[in-house]
Order: sequence, then C-alpha cells, then structure tokens
Amino acid sequence: MTDEPDPEAARDPGLHARDPGLQPERTSLAWGRTLLALLVSDLLIWRSWTRSLARHAGRIEGNALSLGIASAVAAAATAVIAGCVLYRGRALRAGNAAPPAALMRTATLALLTLAAATIVSILLAR
Repeated sequence: MTDEPDPEAARDPGLHARDPGLQPERTSLAWGRTLLALLVSDLLIWRSWTRSLARHAGRIEGNALSLGIASAVAAAATAVIAGCVLYRGRALRAGNAAPPAALMRTATLALLTLAAATIVSILLAR
C-alpha cells in the first residue's frame, strides 16, 4: 500500500462521499411505526383499566389501582419514546449521523418500562 493520493479521487472529491439515499427516511418511518404500535399498546392498557374500574363500581382499589399505575407508567414511557422519535426524526432530516448514545439509552429504558407495564396489565386484567 502506498501513501500516494488517489488521482481519481483528486479529480472528483465526491467520488468516495457517502450517499445516504433513502436510509434516513426509512429509519424515520420505522421509528414512527414503532411509536404507533406502542400507542396501541397504551390504549389496550387503558381499556383494561377502565374495565377494571367498571367492575369495581368506580372505586380505585385492588387491581384497578395497580392497572391505573401501570397505565400511567405506560403513558409516561410512551411520551418519552415520542420525544425520542421526534428528536431522531429531526436529526435524520438534518443529516444521517448515528444517534447519540444518551438518546438510545433513554429510548431503551422507556421501552423496557413500557414492556413491564404491559406485562403487569396483562397479568392483572382478568
């Protein structure tokens, strides 16, 4: 291997530039579809909570209290994920750099929290 510059690259500096193509748009759409699926999960948790309230004549006790907490946690986690989706969408439109590690950690933690809330609501809803 030589340290000489490539004469072809010197004539056309854009030759080796990365062309992102449609990748940023596809990634942004995938994040949006994921958020939509999480919103559906939230709605199902809220539905089981309201049914539990109806069974307990509007009193928040027992399973209704636990389902209410699970639905509030799920809503908060989905709001955090929505913020991550919006931030990532803007970043992808500005360029195609990798997402910051803090964003990925936040989205992962919120997703795990939402999964736990979903599991709790499935176990409690009878």
